[in-house]
Amino acid sequence: MLAKVFINRFTAPLIERLAFRWSSAWRDALASAIAAALAWILATHLLGHVHPVFAAISAVVCLAPGLPSHGKQAVGLMVGVATGILVGEAALWLPDSYPLLRIGFATFSAIAIAALYGLGPVVPIQAGVSAVLMLAVGPESAGVVRMLDVLVGAGVGLVFSQVLLTPNPIGIIDSSAKDLLEKLAAGFGKSLQALEDKDAGKAQNAVQIFSRAHDSLIALENGISMARNTARWTLRGRFVSREVKDIASRYERHAVRLYASALLFAEAFADALRKEEGPAPASLHERLANVASGCAAIANDSDRPILIPVSASERADAVSGPWQLCLQHLSTVESALLTFGFTTQSDAKSMAEKAKTQI
Repeated sequence: MLAKVFINRFTAPLIERLAFRWSSAWRDALASAIAAALAWILATHLLGHVHPVFAAISAVVCLAPGLPSHGKQAVGLMVGVATGILVGEAALWLPDSYPLLRIGFATFSAIAIAALYGLGPVVPIQAGVSAVLMLAVGPESAGVVRMLDVLVGAGVGLVFSQVLLTPNPIGIIDSSAKDLLEKLAAGFGKSLQALEDKDAGKAQNAVQIFSRAHDSLIALENGISMARNTARWTLRGRFVSREVKDIASRYERHAVRLYASALLFAEAFADALRKEEGPAPASLHERLANVASGCAAIANDSDRPILIPVSASERADAVSGPWQLCLQHLSTVESALLTFGFTTQSDAKSMAEKAKTQI
């Protein structure tokens, strides 16, 4: 029994992380495979290259998973290769009495020059590789021929990233935010069960659920960064760049606050149940159920949930200290949730009245 509990405790988060990584990477992996095959075919038929390995490799380098910007990667790849080829061509004029010294000097020069551009790691990496290839296999294979292959591969990568598979930057942020809200909904749901059963053990399980939501918070931060790069480096992103800027800055300010306040609430809630200092606040059950169902509703693209107003009696010292601390953190959670799609009763009434007047 203990072994089963131990396995479930440690394998469940691992499986969850692996599933998240797979869902984030498989589309780019498939696009890389298709683009590599297409670049090979184009280089073979248009350029007459028998084995256009560099064309296929360039497409993979441009579209591989985990890149913040596929378009920026493609531009950096072409710039880096061109720099390395030029430096390698110049290094061929040096005496070949000491070939290793010549390769070392050419590699250093290519990387140092490419680093001055400030275009990302792919530029100096490709510059150094190109310089080494120029001196190792000769300009016939690593010069103009390789540059043409790279242009084909990077061109295919740009078509895929800029036209065919351009992600929606707003969708990137929304999907990351929804994943965070799903984790929080599970945590608040477990807290609600603990309150109904008066079970401190379930409350402690809720703390663990909220702690695991930290991965979703990091994913949201990465999604915001990716959305900004998409808005900057893709044609589709340019059209919604202002909206992306507003949404990203709003979530960036409140996501950490939401996660931290939810975790603090869970810890305070577990502490209050464990100490048993007086009954739970009368409205806690309703507010917890509202927050849990509201987080799930936003994650599933349902209607905007309405926050339950805090009664004046509970703002005073009507409950014991541990429960009062619990309510304070829950109020902070509710305030942060307004950024993620919750609304107040007054705002809901005004929107309903406005809809009636329009009808």
